[in-house]
Amino acid sequence: MKISSLSTLAILAAALSLQAEAPRYGVQGLVNIPLGDLKDYADSKPGPGIGIHGTFDLGDGHMLRPRLDYSVYPEASFATVKQTASNLSLGGDYLYFIAGKPEGIYLTAGLSAMRWSFEHRDALTTVNSNTTKLGLAAGVGYQWNATVGTEGRFVHSRIASSFQADALQVGVTVRF
Repeated sequence: MKISSLSTLAILAAALSLQAEAPRYGVQGLVNIPLGDLKDYADSKPGPGIGIHGTFDLGDGHMLRPRLDYSVYPEASFATVKQTASNLSLGGDYLYFIAGKPEGIYLTAGLSAMRWSFEHRDALTTVNSNTTKLGLAAGVGYQWNATVGTEGRFVHSRIASSFQADALQVGVTVRF
């Protein structure tokens, strides 16, 4: 049963790749608004982000977008304690354009591996921690023309059972 399922997926992937147009590459600029536990850690300060991506148009409004993003949250100060957070995210998104072609409004959902770095400093110690966790994203965007688009996404990453690194990510994408 598993072999036939894998064979079916391979055949579907091959069929989609034959239908796909040549990839386009681009960059994005992001603003990350921390939510939940990350909001408390970053003292509610939004952070900038940058990224690169490729887009593979599969036709009929379906698109795949592998991406690499880097986001940093500004230093948060609490009396003598200073904290910073950043992440490097490698993943992919599925985009569905409502109009059936790569323009106008679209919905997006994605998965990524997120490499988180946290630093906590006080007068006596500095504690650095790094971890790689699964990231989930969902959002909506608008492709203004073949080159420029805007997007809003909710990004979720669970760092520990008691700490969720969620953010609202707003960005501008430029494709070449």
